[in-house]
Amino acid sequence: MKKSEKELEVDNQRPDEIVVLQMRRHPWVLFNPFLVLYAVLIGTWILILIFGWPIFIIYFSIIAVAFIISYGSIAWFSYTHDLFVLTNQRIIKIDQKGLFSRKVSETELDNAINVNYEIHGMRKTLMNYGDVNVSTVGDEVSMIAIHDISNPHFVQERIIDLHKKYKAHLNSQ
Repeated sequence: MKKSEKELEVDNQRPDEIVVLQMRRHPWVLFNPFLVLYAVLIGTWILILIFGWPIFIIYFSIIAVAFIISYGSIAWFSYTHDLFVLTNQRIIKIDQKGLFSRKVSETELDNAINVNYEIHGMRKTLMNYGDVNVSTVGDEVSMIAIHDISNPHFVQERIIDLHKKYKAHLNSQ
């Protein structure tokens, strides 16, 4: 069977596995890093207006531009490489922490024992994003935390619905 262009895929996808939901963090998580970048840019312009262009301001400006480019690039890279994948069999969370650190958490749907979501703060409430926490059982009880995801109530309901379907499928075999 040939996959259509709209079908989602994930690395190490099983032959009978279907990607149901694939999401990134909410775009508003970039607000704080870009607020820092904006503050550095404004601070640099204020120094230029106060002192003109003496040599230390030129050096400071070069350092500020390098900081803005590298900090912004790392924030964007982390944002674009964080991923939550829900399949008809598994929950997968890829958490990119900087340029050279990545954590991948994965559990079978039948190992999920509790799913809840949290929305804290005015911005998250107004923009409808928050955290979904999936408690899992295996050798030990652990949790997969999906941070800053859009519409966390919908994600929670999808996980619970797929968990019930997966359990029913396993029991029917």
